[in-house]
Amino acid sequence: MLVLAVLALGTLASAQTFGFGTAVGGSGLYCNYEQLFYYGGALWAGEDNLSACPYAPVGYSAAAGFGATVPNVGPPAHGKGVVYGDSIYAAYDGIAEAQWTVFTKLKCNKVSKTGIFVGTDGWEGVAGFYGFFGGTNAGPLSCNIPGKNGKAPTKGANIRQANGAHRK
Repeated sequence: MLVLAVLALGTLASAQTFGFGTAVGGSGLYCNYEQLFYYGGALWAGEDNLSACPYAPVGYSAAAGFGATVPNVGPPAHGKGVVYGDSIYAAYDGIAEAQWTVFTKLKCNKVSKTGIFVGTDGWEGVAGFYGFFGGTNAGPLSCNIPGKNGKAPTKGANIRQANGAHRK
């Protein structure tokens, strides 16, 4: 019954969808993109959509988080937005002992006339494996998503900085 209530509320929630750009000063997109829904009271849930990722064993991973403000004390992406946990490592790589946590500004970066992302990073992810820090990745948020409107991904999922198509 509770699950049905949550699903019913989800249909009334406000949706936000953004592509993960590979770098400010570039034009590339990772193959995954975020789809988040606002549930009120600073609560967010959604998915990390993997439908444009080659070799992805599933179509998406679960995401849930809350509204937050990240101070400008070092992270490439900071300001007001949403922090969420993402099960992408379990869904994409089968690693249940890993965590991907993302901060997103929920606002697209501006794009120059030549198609280059400008401004500061709009998202940053941090990885943890088996209780240890695993690294970070960051980039601009795009109003375009991979696989739609002729926008092809140029890299695999954003859980890796230097990568091509994901292969198991």
